[in-house]
Amino acid sequence: PLLTAGVLILVFSVVVRIDLEAYWAFLISGYFVWNYIAQNVNAGTMLLLEHAALRKSIAFPAELLVFGSAISRLVEFAIELGMVMIVLAVFHHGTMPLSFLVVPVLILILFMVAVGLTMAIAVASAFYHDVQHVVPILLLTLFYLSPVFYPLSFVPEALQPYFNLNPFAALLTLFHTALYEGRYPQSGVLVLAGAWASGLLLFGNFLFNRYKSILAEIV
Repeated sequence: PLLTAGVLILVFSVVVRIDLEAYWAFLISGYFVWNYIAQNVNAGTMLLLEHAALRKSIAFPAELLVFGSAISRLVEFAIELGMVMIVLAVFHHGTMPLSFLVVPVLILILFMVAVGLTMAIAVASAFYHDVQHVVPILLLTLFYLSPVFYPLSFVPEALQPYFNLNPFAALLTLFHTALYEGRYPQSGVLVLAGAWASGLLLFGNFLFNRYKSILAEIV
């Protein structure tokens, strides 16, 4: 992730030259958030298949696989984010902004999004094995349609409502606001991200529980 972030900073600061002050700070404020989501979604495509033997030999709630996967990657993400916050505080803000206090709330929202998506992807992959080939393409498309390496303000105003239909747009904007700008996020954006996260979690949990009994037979 650090190498990829370095390449993106080089490309969009030197070659493409996005006109944004301290672009490196902007990019690392959102890139690792996206990376956490992408890792969980990719893992979800093989999650049930990889643990099929374990699930057949030991009785335990299948949801634990999803939560275990998301939590294990959350530890890695927390380390990355901690490094990012230190670097931003020292080299970008010159101090530790009070907006960093809202980061735990943003991490909770991010975790809900990751779990909800992973549950839905895991169920879809159990029924349709081609999902594992489609997901990387969808993630790449969403990467460019999400404000990972550009701010939402760069999107034409007429198109912004459509970009906001992307569940990752509000979440990434929150992290950029708190980490890069050093400001408390707007309550409207926070509510929107929370609503998306809650909806995805409820949807993923609904699918998982609906097909839980069948999953044990087909995977």
